[in-house]
Amino acid sequence: MEQAEIKILLEKYWEAETTLEEERQLAEYFRQPAVAPEWEPIRDVFAWREDEAAVRPGPDFDRQMMRRIGEMEQAPKIQRISVRFAAAAAILLCLGISLLIPSISPVPRESAPTIARTAVTDTYTDPQQALAAVRRALLVASSRMNEGKSITQKNITRLHDTWQTAIRD
Repeated sequence: MEQAEIKILLEKYWEAETTLEEERQLAEYFRQPAVAPEWEPIRDVFAWREDEAAVRPGPDFDRQMMRRIGEMEQAPKIQRISVRFAAAAAILLCLGISLLIPSISPVPRESAPTIARTAVTDTYTDPQQALAAVRRALLVASSRMNEGKSITQKNITRLHDTWQTAIRD
């Protein structure tokens, strides 16, 4: 396989746009003993194919999975909601802290006289306008998170399909 072709396939791979056949081609290339020195650090990325193909679930895997699924289904709904609430609260807490850090971070003493402090002023005088702006911002953040979730789910599905194909091969 030509170096230019490998470069193109790797770029597609990093963007999660390769087909299973292209990923097989890359894996075969990196399985060779002689790989171009510039691609040597990437060899381990594709070594997982052989490692994962050798992994087999234990004899009681199905029983353990069914037990865990049963436990999850029997968990009180309030517990499942509280996990989502905790995750949302953690995200909001991180966002709040990230907004506070610039205003409370210490200024080095040497540069303190040269830095002009700016007063924080409200952007909106009408609380309804402020609420509408916050809602718009959260809607944009939500849509971006959903896009990321969709891409992640697509990549997980592709990884699962690749894993299943590698097991069959």
